[in-house]
Amino acid sequence: MTSPINPFNRSTAANVGNSAVKANEKQQAPAAKSNSSPANDTVSLSDSSQQVISLQQQLKNAPEVDSAKVEAIKQEIANGNYPLDAEKIAENMINLEKSLLE
Repeated sequence: MTSPINPFNRSTAANVGNSAVKANEKQQAPAAKSNSSPANDTVSLSDSSQQVISLQQQLKNAPEVDSAKVEAIKQEIANGNYPLDAEKIAENMINLEKSLLE
């Protein structure tokens, strides 16, 4: 039996459709296997990335505030030995406020 679209045998068209399905299944099969196999991938880091990781660890372990330095400055202020420039402090506060608004 012939069709107006395919003047050849219909079974040939059916086989072509089946082979396309089989080819699609073959393409999907390796992907399924690769997902189920154990991973043997390895990663190596460059020297600079290892340094960054090391610095991050050091920063994580370092105290946020050097309490000994804070106490020393407090003592200097209390003794009157630590010069405070009110104008410079005010300028820095204004600059900080300006940078926060940007």
